[in-house]
Amino acid sequence: MGDGYVWVADTDAGPQDAEALAGRVVHWLEEQGVIVGELTHCLLGDELGRAPGPRYARALIEDDGSLAGSGANGTGVDVERRVYVCADIWTARCPHCGARTEESATDGHGRWTDEWLPLLDAVYAWFGGGGPDHAACVRCGEQAAFLDWNFSPPIAVAQLGLTFWNWPMLSAAFLDELSAVLGGHRLVAAWTRV
Repeated sequence: MGDGYVWVADTDAGPQDAEALAGRVVHWLEEQGVIVGELTHCLLGDELGRAPGPRYARALIEDDGSLAGSGANGTGVDVERRVYVCADIWTARCPHCGARTEESATDGHGRWTDEWLPLLDAVYAWFGGGGPDHAACVRCGEQAAFLDWNFSPPIAVAQLGLTFWNWPMLSAAFLDELSAVLGGHRLVAAWTRV
């Protein structure tokens, strides 16, 4: 089956407040018993994370028991410029004209036509620190924030994010609570495999 994770990106957190918001979220998750406070080797690789707490199931749609006894099942917190994506091939639809990215007939394997590569380049430019958080549609020319594009599966550009390794999808109610802790910030979440 392999490893997978749920990512949750706070698309409203800015670089000036991401660190403080991360502290608030970690404190709340500990209070709720969703994670433990101690940093341990519970993530893939060498990074430290926080293991599931005694009430981790309150965050889930359904507890399938997969976290019990699993080594890489911790939660990581990212306070940096990141692009959160799913492993699946994604498409994007312009919020202004409805134009949708097209797959290359010659390259296949989910690669977009060269015409749509400026959108992908814009996402990478944002990630690299050299670009804005928006891009123009190649069809209508209108600019739209990445958050307004309809990406499927979801993607998000964010300064603050959480990664729940090998957790099932989080419940909508839990994500609503998390948003409230963050002052009503918009959250984008998805499950993906490694």
